[in-house]
Amino acid sequence: MKMDVSLLVQPQSAAEYLQHAYEIPQELPQLPLPDESFVTQWQEAEGKDVLDFMAEDFSLPVADFSWEQEDSLRISFVRTLGGRLPVIATESHEDFRGMEALLNGRAEKANLPLTVNAFTIKAKAENIFKHCVLLLNRAPYSNIPARELGLEQEEWLERSHRLRTAHECGHYETLRLFGGMKNNALDEILADALGQIAAFGDFDADRQRLFFGLKKGGDTCTGRLTFYCQKVAAEERPKIYKAVNEVLDEVAAELKELRGRQASDWDVLAALAGKSIAGRLGRK
Repeated sequence: MKMDVSLLVQPQSAAEYLQHAYEIPQELPQLPLPDESFVTQWQEAEGKDVLDFMAEDFSLPVADFSWEQEDSLRISFVRTLGGRLPVIATESHEDFRGMEALLNGRAEKANLPLTVNAFTIKAKAENIFKHCVLLLNRAPYSNIPARELGLEQEEWLERSHRLRTAHECGHYETLRLFGGMKNNALDEILADALGQIAAFGDFDADRQRLFFGLKKGGDTCTGRLTFYCQKVAAEERPKIYKAVNEVLDEVAAELKELRGRQASDWDVLAALAGKSIAGRLGRK
């Protein structure tokens, strides 16, 4: 009889989850880092039909998927502290789901909620294995209506794109500079902080609560933060929601101080990544 190993995996406790942080290098690296070698393989993509490029250059089975807005697919490049990255933009959540499956070598689309419209993908498909790609869908960020932010729809879509781009760049920067990226609330706070600054010029704690689906002072969540707590025991998740709720004001104050003294992009990234949520709240 073969034992199901997954049954032996214990859910993470809230205390363990909230201790996550990155070890920051003592010596400042030369920034930006050189591009990863795979980037040159994407250089010919700009201006080309995206699906043709991916089929011809990487032999990906694009015909296995149906595409709602094929003509709107775009490939561009973005500069990060970790080097340049290719960016694939979609304008349909179905195309976003299809592209995610294609890059990861799966025949079936994942059941992604409408609040999830961006990924930093370390590709698993044959011929682009371990290529790192930003995948962005054009949609309101966190599925928040423009009226809730006092914006017109088109302006909110443009800001959402800037927010998503900076957010995913933040994940790639922790991967290259600190050795990892996780589906953890700290990583999402870090990435959304960079995104908010890119889209709005500042980081606002209440705006972040809206993006996460949190009510100030509460311990329940109705939004996308739940997506990043799936490995935590269900009864422990309210502790995470409450801790994140509390820490957002601390992060806002920290970022205001950093930006007030014109801290570098590296200093901001290191400050956000190097201290856990528990540490910011004075918990062991």
